Amino acid sequence: MQPQPFPTRPFKTAPHRELHGTAVYQGDLPRKPWEYLITAAIPTLDHPQETQCCVEVLRAQTCRPYIILVDTGSTEDNFRQLSNLRGNDLEIHTIRRQASIGPSDIIAAALDLTFALAETPYVFTTHQDCFLKSRTLLEFLANQIPGKAAIGYQLTERPHRNWRNHLGHTCTLFDLPTWDRIGATWTLRRATAMQGVGRHHPGNDEETFIDTEATMNHCFEKAHVKTAIIGTETNYVRNTDDYIDHCRSLTCSSIYSHPHHEKALTWSRQAMLEAWSRIEQWKLYGPADPE
Repeated sequence: MQPQPFPTRPFKTAPHRELHGTAVYQGDLPRKPWEYLITAAIPTLDHPQETQCCVEVLRAQTCRPYIILVDTGSTEDNFRQLSNLRGNDLEIHTIRRQASIGPSDIIAAALDLTFALAETPYVFTTHQDCFLKSRTLLEFLANQIPGKAAIGYQLTERPHRNWRNHLGHTCTLFDLPTWDRIGATWTLRRATAMQGVGRHHPGNDEETFIDTEATMNHCFEKAHVKTAIIGTETNYVRNTDDYIDHCRSLTCSSIYSHPHHEKALTWSRQAMLEAWSRIEQWKLYGPADPE
């Protein structure tokens, strides 16, 4: 199966002024965002084809999520293509900062936005270049998470000594009531405050290193909540196992490391071909969880 053409569809956003009563804000979707078990959070930056493939794999899950894309600064053309992924099960937002202290701050902000908008029991975080290989993965994670704050993939290697016990956001399911109860967040401003390092000069050693998952993992440690790791990844390679196919650093390398980006593009093209083929095969088993 090949990527499908991007549709051009107008979508109404709340408040729906032509409706009445609670429908003004709750809209007329056949299945409301809060009627799903899982909200999927995907920060995006350019790469609409990869994002489309990532989204269609999620839509083919036996436990289909409601999907929120938060764009973090795509070009106008790429954002137009990403916007056309909207559907009854997918909304897209955008953060248009004019300056950012570091490369991870805007990703953390995108995740905070999604967690603020989510109204489901669980939130699943992933990358736009990560393609699930198991059709039942979200169902599996939902069955395994009771009693835990989160379950998913280990953070890749970092300078700080605790990284092996930390979760990343490549493929992780979070229990939203626990998240709210302990007051967890993603914002990296909070991470610098919690670790007592300068906001404009975060460190790069084992005591002060800060990136996207720093605040989240620190909140979990402070609250002494239980988490579980189901997989690991290695930096700067194509990671593939029974659960995921992830061409690491495809997105950020387009800005920071052009030689790696060329390699990652090659990996991604092959990964997408295999993902579209999986989607076609999964259709043989009947429809996924309906929209």
